[in-house]
Amino acid sequence: MKILYGYTNCTNKKYNEIFADKSVTALLADQKYHSLLIDGLKENGAELFCASGLPINRSITKKLFIREKDEEEKGVKYHYIKTINLPIFRQFGIFRGTYKYFLKNSKKGEKDTFILCDALNIANAYGAYKAAKKRKIPLIYIVTDIPEFQRGRFLKKINDKIIAGADGFVFLTEQMNDKVNPLNKPYIVLEGHADCSLKEIADKERYENIDGKKVIIYAGSIFKLYGIQNLVKGFIKADISGAELHIYGDGDYKAELEDVCKENVAVKYMGVRANDEIVHEEQRAALLVNPRPTAPEYTKYSFPSKNMEYMVSGTPMMTTELPGIPEEYYPYIFTIKDETADGIAKALKDFFTLDKGKRYDLGKRAREFALNDKSNAVQAKKITEFLKDEIVAIND
Repeated sequence: MKILYGYTNCTNKKYNEIFADKSVTALLADQKYHSLLIDGLKENGAELFCASGLPINRSITKKLFIREKDEEEKGVKYHYIKTINLPIFRQFGIFRGTYKYFLKNSKKGEKDTFILCDALNIANAYGAYKAAKKRKIPLIYIVTDIPEFQRGRFLKKINDKIIAGADGFVFLTEQMNDKVNPLNKPYIVLEGHADCSLKEIADKERYENIDGKKVIIYAGSIFKLYGIQNLVKGFIKADISGAELHIYGDGDYKAELEDVCKENVAVKYMGVRANDEIVHEEQRAALLVNPRPTAPEYTKYSFPSKNMEYMVSGTPMMTTELPGIPEEYYPYIFTIKDETADGIAKALKDFFTLDKGKRYDLGKRAREFALNDKSNAVQAKKITEFLKDEIVAIND
């Protein structure tokens, strides 16, 4: 199977080079999503050709011309499109570069050849669309968010038109299908994927075993709309002996959080850290929390990648009951029933009244579930079977 993969990311090595002198060193969610999926597809025997406009714009660098050498890693070919780093010029360059690269690496009507593309990168997606029609090969869009939540009206119309040209979809949640797929084209739902390379990591001692501290971690964007304020207030209200709340990330709650930390020594703002460092700390913690509110409509169409990372750590996870979380996950996680500060305080106290062995068993079972049922290799296999069984059938 040959897969032409369109996106605006790169190898993790290249990503770290691009952001080496930036304050944001943690892998972005879409970088992690696509790199894991590409690794999983390769592990399932796919031949991959990736076309990328790179995650570079004027806010990243003032260089006028973007020229990065192509790479090959683990047998996957990465083509970095040369562009002029100016609005419109950059987008046209990515469109043209994607189109030409996919034509170069495919033949008309070629069997067992597919295009997978991130639907939200309009220039990339349009280049993929034109190449798919030219070569008469199936086009599957990966939809990780709803365009209307990401775009203005004009760009949404363009995005909708491009998406309508797909032969199938990969969605994060079941609810996305109703929103994006009115013609009921074939689709598959994959909430995300756990990193199967972490399977060999041995269980680590928890903070609670090391020095008696009960370290609770939140790692991600610290925007107020994500419920971080209620998490902090709930933690303070819970007043759990020996507990500390460590928060990683950046966002509009940062200044207020720093003020809270001055008054409450048990609340610690850890700043922005490299993803590997955060993952290490998550493996040592007593509890990992995602307090994201469930009321906003967008939560129907999202499955936070952070949840999967939490589960793989082997540390127990506590989360709100987001509508995008399938029922099969709930036996492995501790849930917040009431999203207010008082409700979070109660959930934290209830969690730490559980026997320590039961708490750790919950984390261990969550890790096993994520790695055995939701690893990037397992999820990628579902995609390859979907392409063979459903997409090929409708194109024959």
